[in-house]
Parts: sequence; C-alpha cells; structure tokens
Amino acid sequence: MDKPTTSPFSPSVRNHAAEAELDTLFDQQRKPGLVLQRIYPPTAFPDVRSHLGGLPQLPPHLDWPRGVSYGDEVPMHFLAQIDCAELPPLDPDMPREGMLFFFAVSDEEQIWNEEEAQPRVRVLYAETVAADQPERQPPADLRPIQDVKAENGPHAEPNWLLSGEDGPRVYTRWPLVARRMDTWPESDVVEGARPRVSYETYSERLCELRAGALVAATGLFPRMGSEYRWEQPSGGGWRFPAVWLGYQTDYPQAGIMIDRLARIIAHHRNRATREQKEYADVMAWVKRAAEIGWEEQPDEETRVVFREWVLSQAAEERGKDVITHRDLGDVFTKALLATIAYAGGSPKVAEMIPASYYRDLADEQLPFDDSYGWHKDGRRKCVVARPHQMLGHARFLQSCGPEVDGDAVCLLQLAHDSAIGLNFGDCGQATFWITREDLASRRFEGVAAVVESG
Repeated sequence: MDKPTTSPFSPSVRNHAAEAELDTLFDQQRKPGLVLQRIYPPTAFPDVRSHLGGLPQLPPHLDWPRGVSYGDEVPMHFLAQIDCAELPPLDPDMPREGMLFFFAVSDEEQIWNEEEAQPRVRVLYAETVAADQPERQPPADLRPIQDVKAENGPHAEPNWLLSGEDGPRVYTRWPLVARRMDTWPESDVVEGARPRVSYETYSERLCELRAGALVAATGLFPRMGSEYRWEQPSGGGWRFPAVWLGYQTDYPQAGIMIDRLARIIAHHRNRATREQKEYADVMAWVKRAAEIGWEEQPDEETRVVFREWVLSQAAEERGKDVITHRDLGDVFTKALLATIAYAGGSPKVAEMIPASYYRDLADEQLPFDDSYGWHKDGRRKCVVARPHQMLGHARFLQSCGPEVDGDAVCLLQLAHDSAIGLNFGDCGQATFWITREDLASRRFEGVAAVVESG
C-alpha cells in the first residue's frame, strides 16, 4: 500500500474574515493615479509627445540642466518629457497644458536624495512648446549612463557593448500614453485606522490589487511561462535554431540585426571566459553592418553567409570561441530585444522587423515581474506590477518615502524597465516628489527624487 503523502498546503493559514475587513480598508484608501503605458510594438506607436528617453523638445529659453557627480560639474541625463495636455484630467493642481522635462545625474550610484536635490535632479516646466520644436542635442560633455566605461569589463551593460567602448549617453526613446489607474498605499502610510492583519497579509493583497488595476488600465496580461521558438528543442535534442532559422530566409532584415547579434555573441564569449577581448570574426560583422547601414536591408548573399556564421557558433560544449546550442538561443533573444529597443527611435527599422518577432517577444515588454512562489494555502503568488506612474499612491521598495516638506505628490515614478535599458539601482525605481503647494504654483525647482533598489 502506498504511503499517504502530506500536502504542504493548509486552509488554516488564511483568515478570510480578516481579508474581507482588509478589502473594506482598501476601498477607503483607493486613490486614482496615472499609468504611463509604453505602447508596443514600435509599429503601433501613437502620435504623442510624451516619451521616455531620447532627446527633449526644450524650448530656446530653457538650458540643458547641469548637476554634480562625485564633485564634478556635469550635464544631467534626460529621462522623460510629459505633455500635460495628453494627461487625463485627474488632479486639479496638475498643469493642463505645457511640458514637463525630467533630468537627473544618472551616475554609477544614482544617489539622488541628498540634502539639496538641485545638484542631482531637475524638473523643468515650459508653459508652451511648439509642435515643431526641434529636439535639443545633448551637451558634448554628457557622460555615459551610470558611468559605464570601456574598462568596466565583460559584465558591463548594455550587453551589446564591445571591448573598448563606452556606454550610451542617451536613454532609449519610447512613447508613453497616460491612462487612469487605481492605486493603494503601503501599510506604513495608511491613513486612519491601521489594518488588523499581518504585514505579509496586507502586502500580498496589495500586490494582487495593484496587478489587477494595471491589467484593467492597460489591457495587458502577465506572461505565463513564455518560450521562444528559437530556444525550444528540435527533435530529440536541444539545437539552437538549425531548423527554425532555416525557414527565416529573409533574416537578418536590417543591418542593426547583424550588429547587435554579433556584439552580443562577443559579450557572451567574454562572460563565459571572464575575459575582455576583441574577436576578429565579430568585428568583421560589426564593420559589415556599418557598411550596409543599420537601417538598410542586407543583400541575399550577406544574409546567407551571416546565418551560416550564426549557426557555426553553436557547439555541444562551451569552448574558447564558441557557446552551447542552449546558450545561443538566449543570445538570439537578447539580440532581437536590443534590435527592438533600437527600433523605438527608428520608424524605418520598426517597419523592417517581422510581426512574428514582435509577437514572440511581447512578453518581455510587460510591466510585470514574474512570481514563481506559492502561498501556504496553495495559491500561486501574484505577479508584481511595476508600472511607470504619475500621481496616486506611489510604490515603496525600501520604505523610502517623500523627502519634501509638505503634502507630497508623486510627480513621476519610473520603474526598472530592462527591455529598454532603463535601470535604477538593483532592479529598482526612481520617484520624483513635489509638494502640493509647489505643484499648484508651478514651482518645480523644489522637486526631490530618490532611487530605491528592488
């Protein structure tokens, strides 16, 4: 007779009555906010002026702000511009027109919450910005984002950097659309009566409500264990896309695809060998991509030879200049993601990427973090919502609340967004705070900000 098994799950660990009381509290604490949705794919970009990264449409009377990094005066990095006319009416103190520009010194440590915020962050407001206002080019002495230098080694990000190259100075450009979204506070900032439940119970329910609100606001759903066709086994064993790639006779569709895949192969080799070196075969393809043009289509002969070179990289075991079949599938995914990120600022490349690639990689663009844990009563833990947000109750990661004196308003919260290289701390977030009085008076020089790690 088989020995009976004991389930690790039990109904006794969940207090449904307390949770019902907690939901009543959440109803009382609900506050509307705005989610800033990153529209995907790039071929579906709307005609809006609000966007992450790229370059700002600064009017002539506004200078590119400068700050201080480790004692040096430096230009700030541009993070986002928000066209207030594109925001749904939500807060009477928010401007209904004009443009907000968000800047910060995005150096290695990203310590923005110092006694005086001005040397580290700056928010500029222009009451009017002409529709045809040109984008402002960055100052010549703008440093690489997070001080990523050539000497940082094989683990430097972004993963397409070659040995000897500094990191990018401008964040990836991506348009934003604002939508209303319900928000709720962290347990330690609840107004009025405190919830009679444990911190864990409150946090779990808060996580569920936030995920549901983000789904309702955006129509996006968390992924469910995505797998990519080029990473799946073929036949009886795992073989990087010898079969799949054989049907992709038009790949690579653009020179940027050659460039990014070759670079990421070099990056993977360097990580595997813990070296930082230059590879002749990689450099030859990077040079060839530049000759073709990143936004141009390679000829058929080049496409065939490049696909053959890609397939030649795979081996049964990792070696000095080759990687495994399994690893190469992951490299291919990273290269396509880097190409799509580039397409965010290039309508021409965006049109050259096949729709099937966009569909296959859509889950990588979602504003959710996966959850693989289980509750003690048998439920799977909820995914974690990580939206870009304005107004409403802001999310705290390390109990780092607003550092302004007065009624604090979350002017902007930017989440970790690895698909476009937007990183704050260790998978964290950046939050800009302003007092309600300053917001109503359009005094944005008092904005403070903090970066929290996840």
